Amino acid sequence: MSWPVRRGMAGGWVAALGLLTGCADPSLSQLETTLAEIRQMPSTEPAMVIPYVPLYPTQRYQHSEARSPFMPPESVQDGVPDMLASSDDAPDQQRAAEPLEQFPLQELQLVGTLRMGGRRVAMIATPEGEVVTVREGNYVGSDYGRITAISEEAVDIRERIYTQQNGWQARSASLTIDDER
Repeated sequence: MSWPVRRGMAGGWVAALGLLTGCADPSLSQLETTLAEIRQMPSTEPAMVIPYVPLYPTQRYQHSEARSPFMPPESVQDGVPDMLASSDDAPDQQRAAEPLEQFPLQELQLVGTLRMGGRRVAMIATPEGEVVTVREGNYVGSDYGRITAISEEAVDIRERIYTQQNGWQARSASLTIDDER
């Protein structure tokens, strides 16, 4: 090593030693006596009692070979949905989706109806504020709802919902003109 490097290292050691001696405080003995007095004083808080936790015997899981409760039953996996898809209430999965099918029915609002060319037409507002004109036979809502009738103040809809127990089922719904909105 060269002379300047050794001198720099020696200076570093002297500085470190100086810092460490600066940590020695003459009142450190006073702090130790104060802490000893505090430890001798009785506590005002009662000692915390830890409740007894009983030991339970370990159990071996006996259903590891059974079906997971998070998977559908084998009857559903082995083709029952195909049978249910052919029911009368099953929607046409091959049909192109219409614009109002991207919204849940609760988010759509009937804003008016008119008679055009002898047929009733309904005007339905989307959550974004766009108004779409629909006729009987159009699809609305996210549950494969199809418009079955349009009256002066309401649009009747037949929705198709799927349940695990019963397959595809039809239910009636409607949109009505709400004067309060």
